Amino acid sequence: MEKYLDDRITPDEHRRLTAALEDPACVQLLNDAIYDELVARAYEGTPDEGIRQLIQQRLDKEMAPVYTLRPRRWYQWAAAAAILVLVAATYLWLQQPAKPPVAQQLITNAMPGSNKAILTLADGSKITLDSTGSQVIRQGATAIRQQGGQLKYDAQSTAATVQYNILNTPRGGQFRITLPDGTQVWLNAASTLRYPTAFTGPERLVEIAGEAYFEVAANAAQPFRVKARDAEVEVLGTSFNVKAYADEPTIQTTLLNGSVKLSANKNHVLLKPGQQAILGGNKEFNINQVDPNDAIAWKNGYFLFKNEGIESVMRTIARWYDIDVSYQGDVLKQRLGGTVSRYEKLEDLLKTIELTKSLKFKIDGRRVTIMPN
Repeated sequence: MEKYLDDRITPDEHRRLTAALEDPACVQLLNDAIYDELVARAYEGTPDEGIRQLIQQRLDKEMAPVYTLRPRRWYQWAAAAAILVLVAATYLWLQQPAKPPVAQQLITNAMPGSNKAILTLADGSKITLDSTGSQVIRQGATAIRQQGGQLKYDAQSTAATVQYNILNTPRGGQFRITLPDGTQVWLNAASTLRYPTAFTGPERLVEIAGEAYFEVAANAAQPFRVKARDAEVEVLGTSFNVKAYADEPTIQTTLLNGSVKLSANKNHVLLKPGQQAILGGNKEFNINQVDPNDAIAWKNGYFLFKNEGIESVMRTIARWYDIDVSYQGDVLKQRLGGTVSRYEKLEDLLKTIELTKSLKFKIDGRRVTIMPN
């Protein structure tokens, strides 16, 4: 790699380097090394023109031939990105004086969330669920099976008495449940789902607080309805995400496929796939065309922010890492965008944000303080 950076690499060595960068395992090791080097130091100011030119030269040299010959495979993108970041990191390391990194101020490193929840049965008894559990829970004639981070009800019971259970994920938790009708629900952190042990009436009604993704089992004769704070979602069989946290100013419903009818304060709208309805304090719906997969990034294991205000970003992070957040100085106007794994350690996640050079963080126990850089 040093020879590559100095333009001293031989054709044979270049072929070996290229082959290594086409191995995902090698790319991951390289990316880890690059990341460790980047966050080992704190830099001030904006990269100068020399850095930008150096990166652009490598981009032109390495990627132009690939682009003209065939579509880029994912590992070619990763290899190019790894090389470019290493060039920038090396240049910064040579040019900038070292200073104690902000990370040295950190006291603890909160771990990311995991599969955990509390199941409250109709009689008030509580059962702790986590990723290692394997059990069968009996509730009258109903059998509830837990396997790791999933809970599944047996085929719908015909019992005359319908009971209501509550599945609650704490901050730092997530869980998946298959309801008695076969509908699958993924619960995000700090969320609650109330549901019956059997759907016996003319409709299937559940209640959600927080955030959940639904894949509803089709049954035209028995519509599925979700109550979320001031909104109500009615579906026949479809996939959608509902975000209805009490500390968020809006309720967001995003449709992936099928169709849903939303109701709030005598206002009704019909969503099409790829649309998102936002219900604000005025109790009116605002409909936007979106990439619906953005709304379920959390379900797929990552955070995705698009020009999002720092307070909104940190509310999301706080729920997952179970932390408290405070602000110092003029930081509330900051907006962030990007994608990062939900399974990074908190310290590593915050270091990544610090690379934007707009914010810095201090961790004290489970409290994170955000300050201007």
